[in-house]
Amino acid sequence: MTSFIKKSTRIKLHILDNAVTEFAKNGLKGTSVNTIAHRSGVSKAQLYYYFSDKENLYEQTLIHNIHIWQDLFKIDNTDDGPEKFLRSYIKRKMRLSFEHPEIAQLYSNEIAQGAPFLRNHWHLSKTQFEIGIKKINEWIERGLMDPVDPQLLQLTVLGITEFYGLHATQVRFLTGSDENSRFDFEHFTQEVTNLVLKGCGINFNK
Repeated sequence: MTSFIKKSTRIKLHILDNAVTEFAKNGLKGTSVNTIAHRSGVSKAQLYYYFSDKENLYEQTLIHNIHIWQDLFKIDNTDDGPEKFLRSYIKRKMRLSFEHPEIAQLYSNEIAQGAPFLRNHWHLSKTQFEIGIKKINEWIERGLMDPVDPQLLQLTVLGITEFYGLHATQVRFLTGSDENSRFDFEHFTQEVTNLVLKGCGINFNK
């Protein structure tokens, strides 16, 4: 039974990963369930064993994204100060943006449509957001950073770290990079991190 559950979970996650790519590229209406099934190496009937219909698959894909971001932003039980936490978080978030821009694209597309499916699960993001506010205020009270708005800080970091993945074509054009060239991940990450740390009044050594 245990091995079946593990195999079942693996298959479901594999389907969700492929669904992210298709939904991000084509939207809910333009996405073919057959294509997702084919990419996932399962039949359409097998896919419907895990998801009742295309709308359910889409909604579960959005929830899957939320959990990915929650795993990246584990701030509630950390003993790290703001510098160490922000460095680590920004690097993880930037890597996700560079390597899997489709995740942010799917989320962004859903919000642009008024978040019809996502709004039923806002509480998952809101809970994490409130935890972040509490931790940042704690750091401010301890004098580890300047008194910044903890809500806007989180939103700003979220926006900056997703920009390079969502707008890679624009970034390449404005920076004069070849369209097939790889971004200098370490340089981009260091610049973004230093900008955020300075904005928060956190002293650090480059």
